[in-house]
Amino acid sequence: MKKILVIASTMLFGFIGAHAAGTAAGTSVTNSATLNYTVGTVAQTAIVSNTDTFVVDNKIDLTVVHQDAAIVEVTPGATAQVLTYTVTNTGNKVQDYSLTQTANDGNPFGATDNFDATGVSIFVDSNGNGVYDAGTDTATFIDELAPDAAVKVFIVADIPSGQADGDVAEYTLTAQVAQGGTASTQGADILTDDSGTADTAAGEEIVFADGDGAGATEGANDGKHADNNAFKVVTATLTSVKSSCVVSDPVNAGTNPKRIPGAVVRYSIEVANSGTADATSVSISDTLAAEFGTSAAGLEVRTAACAGIDAGTNACAAKTGTVEPVGGTTGAGTSSVTLDYATVAAGTTECGYIDVTIQ
Repeated sequence: MKKILVIASTMLFGFIGAHAAGTAAGTSVTNSATLNYTVGTVAQTAIVSNTDTFVVDNKIDLTVVHQDAAIVEVTPGATAQVLTYTVTNTGNKVQDYSLTQTANDGNPFGATDNFDATGVSIFVDSNGNGVYDAGTDTATFIDELAPDAAVKVFIVADIPSGQADGDVAEYTLTAQVAQGGTASTQGADILTDDSGTADTAAGEEIVFADGDGAGATEGANDGKHADNNAFKVVTATLTSVKSSCVVSDPVNAGTNPKRIPGAVVRYSIEVANSGTADATSVSISDTLAAEFGTSAAGLEVRTAACAGIDAGTNACAAKTGTVEPVGGTTGAGTSSVTLDYATVAAGTTECGYIDVTIQ
């Protein structure tokens, strides 16, 4: 008597979250097989196998990616400057993440680190607007990040005064996976997985599936990921050069004049900006020696050079100025002139002139 056997299987799942990371960790997968057959031409009662059940394990995976398209430009003395990163849970379970920053760990823009910022802190984007909001973004760890979800994280720092144009400070953000499950409470870091132990069907094992990030202190399959970013100082770099020529004297007038009492001497004060940012509100105060007398009456602001002053090819716009009378803030017996240079653009030189009379 001939028997024809057909095997069919059925699978019953617990709740499965639909996401790119795959079936949620902790999901129970239940499976049984149904045996269909005939004897001769008569279909027989189907036979259902025993039920096999296993639990989907926790695939831990994450990425950290810097979000700034170019190196973040800052100025000396600036506060609360921001580097922005995105941390994404590419695993299959809700997780917490602890966050650390490392200075001088490289940057993606090719510059070389030569200083450290101060007051460096890490904050998580609490309101989800993608920008750092002081007083609002105060969380220092990532709380209950769902599979396939992402959150912005900020390294916030102050730039020391006196940093030179072109100085660079590099920072790496590292996210370490931690236990999730309790909102508003930072879970313990998960430092090891179960790769070294045998699988158990009923247990939820942990498997580190993360790649090797940019950080020097982490690698693949270690439950953490990192990326680099950097600040670059962009500022004005000013130098000032003072020179003089004689305009006239009481004997020779304007023909080969000499620097004798009664002569008018013209000072040139050149301000050069070799930096990459404009300098604004530039002014120079010049306190004048007693040899020019104790009266401010002979002081004048001029707008032109004279023979003997090396103004080079600099086009000197007219400068405004103020003359301080004797006994003012510079002290008794001296006078001063203030020249207003307004803006000295990056890569340019401005100059101003003062006439004084030798006593």
